[in-house]
Amino acid sequence: MQRIFFFHMLFLGCLFLVDPTAGVAASAPGWSPLQATGEPNALKAGDQKTAWATLAQDKGAEWLQLEYKTPVEVKAVRIYENFNPGAVTKVTASDKSGKEVVIWEGQETIKPAPTVFEVSANSKVVSKSLKIYLDTRRVKGWNEIDAVQLVGSDDSKQWASQASASSSYAERGGSQEITLAALPPSVVKTVPQAGSTDVDPGLKEIAVTFSKDMITERMWAVVQISSEHFPKVGKGIHYLDDKRTCVIPVDLEPGKTYVLWFNRGRFNSFRDTENNPAIPYLLVFKTRSE
Repeated sequence: MQRIFFFHMLFLGCLFLVDPTAGVAASAPGWSPLQATGEPNALKAGDQKTAWATLAQDKGAEWLQLEYKTPVEVKAVRIYENFNPGAVTKVTASDKSGKEVVIWEGQETIKPAPTVFEVSANSKVVSKSLKIYLDTRRVKGWNEIDAVQLVGSDDSKQWASQASASSSYAERGGSQEITLAALPPSVVKTVPQAGSTDVDPGLKEIAVTFSKDMITERMWAVVQISSEHFPKVGKGIHYLDDKRTCVIPVDLEPGKTYVLWFNRGRFNSFRDTENNPAIPYLLVFKTRSE
């Protein structure tokens, strides 16, 4: 992630963000290590392809390594687990020479998912690299990790920007069955249509329709790349009864180009009923001059 300023707000479940870069997790294969980067986005307990999972279940020793942008003196590590938590056995941090320093070791308390397992650093170390060790035989089934937060002694908080692992379920290759339920939804229609150059500035609603039934309870992500080209959004974002069309109240200006992403990077709350994030879609249009 570049050194830039981000401005964001949560509005009726919808995140509007100034973000010129896309998160690595969004384009990564399901259950790959990169799914553990960024903020938590496995939104419910259970098997989620937006979290990291090992290639095999109940195999034994596995690990997940995470890299962060800024070295800090480690105060704590928060491990977000969405499926069969309780397998973590050790957490280490690498110092500037690359030596692993154990900051916690033991048996994680087994709790229902989703849960956040937090460990406090028992050793003093400045690091931007963490390694999570698991014994996957301890809790049956796949033990999935959604995100890992690094907390510094200055109370700074970071999400991982890169990750690698001993194995991942993404390695199963072409063995995944291709079904309508398994594949992500896509945008099939927008009002106004993308590329339109003569949109009525009096238009009060932008609508986006997806190819599948969606989770409709406060689940949407309309993302901005520039406040200058983002419409004023009113209250009352909602889905129509078809469960596929999301309506966004707006206030447009004449002679202006607007740019909106529906899902982008780790902000991917447009999801179908199987919790598959929708494929990111860019809507660009221009209003006519009065």
